[in-house]
Amino acid sequence: MTSTDTIDLDLFSSGHLVVGSDRIIIFSNRYISDLTGLPQSSLVGTPLSKIVTKASGIFIDSYVYPMLILESTIQEVQLTWAGQHGARTPVVVSINLAQDGLSYWSVCACINRDKLQSAWLTANEALKMQSKKLSRLATTDPLTGLLNRRELHKQAKKIIHQSARSSSTFAVLSVDVDFFKVVNDTYGHQVGDTVLINLANILSNERRANDLAARTGGEEFVLILPDINKENSIVLAEKLRAAAENTSVSNIKITISIGLVVSHKNTQVDLDTLLTLSDKALYDAKAAGRNRTVLSA
Repeated sequence: MTSTDTIDLDLFSSGHLVVGSDRIIIFSNRYISDLTGLPQSSLVGTPLSKIVTKASGIFIDSYVYPMLILESTIQEVQLTWAGQHGARTPVVVSINLAQDGLSYWSVCACINRDKLQSAWLTANEALKMQSKKLSRLATTDPLTGLLNRRELHKQAKKIIHQSARSSSTFAVLSVDVDFFKVVNDTYGHQVGDTVLINLANILSNERRANDLAARTGGEEFVLILPDINKENSIVLAEKLRAAAENTSVSNIKITISIGLVVSHKNTQVDLDTLLTLSDKALYDAKAAGRNRTVLSA
């Protein structure tokens, strides 16, 4: 068993300093020498301010020593050690102030702790990105990026509730690509997918910011337009139809048919009923020759 009188402080994997009341170092172990890159012999007699950064020196003057005078001890304060050639090392320091004015410093570099924190932050950021990705996959159509059917129904509940509270009306549009099967059979599914993506972009770009747009089936789309009357909903539907008609995909002219229904003020409605009515209007639009908007009676 080694006597405590013969313990070599240089064997500790932590730094130990004794600092005089004048803030001059009067003892340092080898750990401090390794941190600063200065020989132990030259550390003794060196002002404490010479081995910390300027910012840490200000913090020591404004907080550390006033706290020591008040409490006689301070635990786990983070400072930045200044080494040779501009080296900077974050350290954690605990200090006890003795009655004779000497302060006893325990110093531990937190390089590994910072590495661990950095790794944790990186993992946490990756987890957040993965969570966003999973949420996007769960709520959107993978081909077009529009809402999927489930998310449409979920968000539509808020619109219906708000409409009831404000006694306003909202519209439901059922949209279908005309002769889409012919496009797929003639040009292939890759061109068909391009048509759907192109239409999804039109629906996203031409709608208002608070309108919902979803892909609910193969070539079937639904829009829900909150706080809109019959006249303005027809104008918006026709704007969408015209935008599609004036766009070609791989030199193929594409048109869409739209079935439109508008809710009634102060009348309790549910989305499924309105979707049924807009689908019926969409069928009427196709029966009447396609490339048109039909308002539900």
